[in-house]
Amino acid sequence: MRIALSGMFWTEPHVGSGQYLHHLMSRFSANPAQHRFILIIPRYRLGKQSKPVLPQIQTVAMPTPFDRRNANLAKLWFEHVAFGQACRKLRVDVAHVPYFGPPRYAAMPVIATVHDLIPILVPENRGGRAVQAYMRLASAGARRADMIIADSHHTKQDVVKQLGIPSQRIEVTHLAASEALQPQPRQAIAAVQEKFRLDVPYIFYIGGFQAHKNLATALRAFARVRRSVSQRVVFAIAGRLPTAVSVLFPDIHQVILEEGIAADVALLGPVSEQEKAALLSGCAAFVFPSRYEGFGLPPLEAMQCGAPVLASATTSVGEVVGDGGIQLPPTDIDAWVDALGRVLADEQAQAALRERGIVRAAAFSWKQTAQQTLAVYERVAHGSGRKAAHEI
Repeated sequence: MRIALSGMFWTEPHVGSGQYLHHLMSRFSANPAQHRFILIIPRYRLGKQSKPVLPQIQTVAMPTPFDRRNANLAKLWFEHVAFGQACRKLRVDVAHVPYFGPPRYAAMPVIATVHDLIPILVPENRGGRAVQAYMRLASAGARRADMIIADSHHTKQDVVKQLGIPSQRIEVTHLAASEALQPQPRQAIAAVQEKFRLDVPYIFYIGGFQAHKNLATALRAFARVRRSVSQRVVFAIAGRLPTAVSVLFPDIHQVILEEGIAADVALLGPVSEQEKAALLSGCAAFVFPSRYEGFGLPPLEAMQCGAPVLASATTSVGEVVGDGGIQLPPTDIDAWVDALGRVLADEQAQAALRERGIVRAAAFSWKQTAQQTLAVYERVAHGSGRKAAHEI
């Protein structure tokens, strides 16, 4: 079977869709079975880079008439014209668009992955007319796709409700954390704590600064806990802060000033994957109060590294965290204050959460995700879900 995947996000390996694509291609490259995989990348996204060389994978760079003129138009042309043209010329059996951007019309079976419907369901993320028009086009393409892959059962329910796609045309394949994210040795934890001057117990957050991430709730809860304990505790926040305040990116500095916790908040900036693993391994608690997620990768990464996890009990986050962490209503500050206080005061509770999180995280793997994805390809290609996926 000849299988083509859109490489729109290949050059962005740190964003969610890029991570997903890279992990899938890594698995398919390692063991392609009897299938032939083709990665089709828009040429304008490569810039001066050459095509990637992947074992067992054919890579194709497709141009558009807008490559040097307009990135938005180049993206649309690639998604709705160039990708399909390449698939036809290469005589592929199945085309997979691994994000919410399938073509509206295609001459071959198409599978699309819907990671979330945040631009449709979260008011702050709906954007202007151009974004809304793009989402209508993506929605139309998804409705015409032969099969939808959803990251979670909650996202599947959203797709059924919002897009009107029958549930039997939607398969759930959970994501996984990178295998590189593991509990780190004491020496590595000590080194990263020294680098960021975290010489006291710290609460850790990484996961973005959009409004729906709801970081303000965690900060306000931390402020109340900080005022109630004698031992100093720091709230460490990793990630590149937005350059401007907007509806989409509220001002966390204002929250920090209002709560009077500027001396107790450490803004770390971007961190490497190694640093993230050590920061997660060494924290007293990892907090993730998001109001909406299509999957919820940060708390899964935290559990896999052995961090005590406190996460929101909403959308797909609870589905991912399960009994591996403490689930809380995302906007109930009293509940967050109580849980944070209990975890910080009880090292045995921290240890129990670390163990539970590691066990829970072991239920997710990219090997399993790739196997389930290949099963979807085979189901679509052969018109049946009975054929088992090959070992990957």
